Amino acid sequence: MAGQEERVLVGPAAADDAGAYLLDGRALVATIDFITPVCDEPRRFGRVAAANSLSDVYAMGARPLFALNICCFPEQVPAEVLAEVLAGAAATLGEAGAALLGGHSVADPELKFGLAVVGEAAPDRLLTLDRALPGDVLLLTKPLGTGVLINAFKFDRIDAGGLEPALVEMERLNDVAARLALEHGGHAATDITGFGLAGHAFNLARASAVGVTLRLADLPVHEGFAALVNRGVSTGCTEANRRHVADFLVDRRDRRGAASEILFDPQTSGGLLLAAPAAGADALLAALLATGHRAAAVGEVLPGPARVEVV
Repeated sequence: MAGQEERVLVGPAAADDAGAYLLDGRALVATIDFITPVCDEPRRFGRVAAANSLSDVYAMGARPLFALNICCFPEQVPAEVLAEVLAGAAATLGEAGAALLGGHSVADPELKFGLAVVGEAAPDRLLTLDRALPGDVLLLTKPLGTGVLINAFKFDRIDAGGLEPALVEMERLNDVAARLALEHGGHAATDITGFGLAGHAFNLARASAVGVTLRLADLPVHEGFAALVNRGVSTGCTEANRRHVADFLVDRRDRRGAASEILFDPQTSGGLLLAAPAAGADALLAALLATGHRAAAVGEVLPGPARVEVV
């Protein structure tokens, strides 16, 4: 019988999107995430928080089995609001085909909500950070820019209508994107969340001991992002994300402003960054577009050393 260390397929040292544990020939994939509100509608916040938490399971190529709620609720928030948050999350779990087993709540001055999620996959079908190969094409499955748009909404720089397209994408599950990646030969993936595109691309590059190139002109970006950045809207994480990759970033054109900011904007419930063989990349992109994803081929995988080149 395998010991505990032998059962750990993906552990904390891998710094991957989720952990993976071998049980009865299957890989159990486990993750946890929670966020602060992204909009004024409690039910939709619950949906986005659930999609965000489920995303790490999809980024590993797994399907979710069950989840537990993580609730940090201020005592002064009405019970009806909290019920709506939970209802939104339950609806998204139902869409994902995952069971809700319960959860835990604590009183907290700031509202936070998310899920601990367990999923499963075939061990030889996991999408992990360390499997990207030189020559692979990089595809991104959702537009970027949610960090700036959420902050702009919170500080009344845009209205609910301005946030709506991004909110719809944040509610979208990454299940179909992950399935299509596996069907078309994708072998490495990560979801784009708090570290921004450059940070998560570098995590993939470092784990696979490769370089990656990102084409700024090809990045899908939410409408209004550039205008808001030019008006001074940013996030509290953007500069930290920039510093995180500064020593490994090669910017061929030394851009500033919105063109640079999009690389470091922290995402909520972002898309998947997929590494797929060049021979299947066009078919994968076509399948993503056909299923409603605002996807794009955004770069390539290069021989090492680990770095992110921006062209």
